[in-house]
Parts: sequence; C-alpha cells; structure tokens
Amino acid sequence: MCGGIAMVVAACAAPSGDGPPPAAVTTTVVLAPPAAATSSPTTEPALPTTEPTLQSAYDTVRSGVVRLEVAGCGAAAIGSGFALSDDLVATAAHVVEGGQVIRVIQGTTATAGQVIGIDRGADVALVRTTVPLSGHVFRLAPGSPEVGDEIAALGFPEGQPLSFNTGTVNGLERKAVIEGIPRHDLVEIDAATTHGNSGGPVIRADGQVVGIVDAGPDGEPGRRLAVSIATARPLIDAWSAAPEPGVLPSCTAELDPDGVPLFPAHAPTSDEMQAITTLDVYFRAINLGDFPTAAAQLVDTPDVATFRAGVASSQDVGIRYRSVVSEGDALVVWVTFTSHQDQGRGPAERPEETCTDWSLDYVMTADNGLWLIADTRPHDGAGSAPCAAGPTD
Repeated sequence: MCGGIAMVVAACAAPSGDGPPPAAVTTTVVLAPPAAATSSPTTEPALPTTEPTLQSAYDTVRSGVVRLEVAGCGAAAIGSGFALSDDLVATAAHVVEGGQVIRVIQGTTATAGQVIGIDRGADVALVRTTVPLSGHVFRLAPGSPEVGDEIAALGFPEGQPLSFNTGTVNGLERKAVIEGIPRHDLVEIDAATTHGNSGGPVIRADGQVVGIVDAGPDGEPGRRLAVSIATARPLIDAWSAAPEPGVLPSCTAELDPDGVPLFPAHAPTSDEMQAITTLDVYFRAINLGDFPTAAAQLVDTPDVATFRAGVASSQDVGIRYRSVVSEGDALVVWVTFTSHQDQGRGPAERPEETCTDWSLDYVMTADNGLWLIADTRPHDGAGSAPCAAGPTD
C-alpha cells in the first residue's frame, strides 16, 4: 500500500497597518513519518499469482494427446500418445510394435504414422505423422518426479473418449516383469489407468511430462507403472536426430485362425482393409460417444457440435461389410447395419423412427495417408427402412 506525506500548512495574515505590531507567532510544521522504503506513490501493487493445478494443466495440454489405432498382421491395438512437435508423437513400444498401419488421431484430424524409433526393452517408441498436427506440443520434465508429487495420466482407456485421471507418485526406481520383459527404473503411480491408456503422458501441474503410461506388470493386476522420463528422454532425442525406421514382415506369410495363409487383400496394408478399418473406427467412436474421433474419419471434417447433435443418441449394431469395389480413384464399401436412436433423430423422411435398417455405400478416398470417408449414398432403393424385426445383436 502506497504511503502518503502529510503536511500542516500555516497561513500568515497581513498586518493591518494601524496599531502595534502583532506578537511574534511560532509556527510548527509536523511531517508524517516517511513511507516504508518498499512503497512508492507510483508503484503498482503486485497482483496475486495463481498456482498451476492439474486441472489447468489438462485444459492447456489436452489437445496434444493423441489416439493411436494400430493394425498388425491378424491383430489390432488401441493406445495413446502425445505430441512432441508438429509431426512427432511419443508412445509406448507395445502399442505400435508390429503395426503395419498406424492411425494417429488428434481431435478431428486423422493421419497415418510411421515408427521411427522403438525400444521394446524400455517400452518407448517415437512415431512420425504423414501430415502435421496442430495441437499442444508437450515438454519433457528435466528430471524425475518426487515421491508424493501430484500427477495426472491422460489417454483413451478401452478406446473411450479422452480421460483425465489424477493420482500421486507412489515410488521411483521400481522393477517389474512386463509382458515377459524384466524392466527397471519405473515410476509407480496410483492414477487409474487401463488398456488404451498405454503410451499416454503422465504430467505434473506445470504440464510437463514425467512419465509414459506403461502396461501392468505380469501377475499384478491393479499395479500401475510408467516409464520414467530419465529412461525415455535419451531414446527420444536420439531418434529425433537420427530416425531408425524398422522393416516390417509381410503379412501374407501369416496364417489366419484356421491356419490358412492370409490373402494379400486381407493384409492390414491393403487398401481394402484400410478402408474397412476406417469404418470400424468410425462406428466404434459413435457408439462410445467419441464424436471428434468419428468426425476425423471424414475427408471433409464437419462441425463437431453439429455432428454430435445428429448422432448422439445413435447406437449402431449388426455392422456387416458386404463388398469393397473400386470406382475410379475411390473405393466403395457396401455396409449394412441397424441403428437405434431417439425419436426425432431417425432418417429425414421418418424422423420419429427409433430403429432403422440401413444399406449404404461409403465412398472412400485417399487422404493423409489413409482411406477416409468422402461420401455416403444409398446402396439400393432408399438406403434405409424401418426395422423388420426386434433389436439386432
């Protein structure tokens, strides 16, 4: 608070000119004590500072967390990652290991990705995207966290929308056997994580990354661990400077569950399977309420709020991919399915309908290194009809 200076000012009356001179008057001027040395009449008061919180950090960094959809030879995985630049994403090695097609989804953008560095023993990997990302870019913490630090784990558990789970660092330099591999220098946390969180960032209130969510240790359900930044940083720095892309085996040498070699068209790298994978991601995201991820599978990304309003109540079941045919530079996938929706959200010509059987052609075109949905049209007739029977499984 600024201090002021108080003065008593004495006024002198002029002599009247007649009579004896006035008696001498002694005037005392009293000065207020000087203001404290730290104050100044022109100094602005200091504004209170706001301490960062995990919630404020989440609001800042959430756009940099990415969802990974990985297709391998006869296998698929869902995981999480986080952007370290506009085209580099860090994740856990077990999420992308063996991935023939890696789909990186950030908000309403979907792009292909390529592994440019992987260390299975440390469970760290680095992915480069085909097109630049536009969300938050994370910073790695300069050192390890401390026991008792409050942290949050961000990711996509079980393929659900982005989650934010807070917790505490319970221990450092932990050892465990994870998927048969002895590991060390792990960070133990108590933030709730599960399948799909793997590869996501563990952050402090300042938004810096102190760990990468890892898989659970063998035979210890409920124990939650993260790769320490002390382990991950030198690997990420080395791969960023000198990428080490691996060579993936051909899926045509793999056998299907019946022991029959896979057709080339059934390999995850084939155009047909990539188109079907896009539709898998699209329908699953709608059913789970992850509307940005669903919208990211479209070439022309719609306004998410408008898109959500149209499909929020929809649950699509009985999805069947009937055929995939070429049409110029496009692929056309014939899909049949049944949707259940609220009254007022049925087809345009039957808005009150709550159960609809669909037969649609999804026109797919190459975009961002993937096959994305460019258009939808009726396969035959109207393309939809009221459900002929009860709910479809």
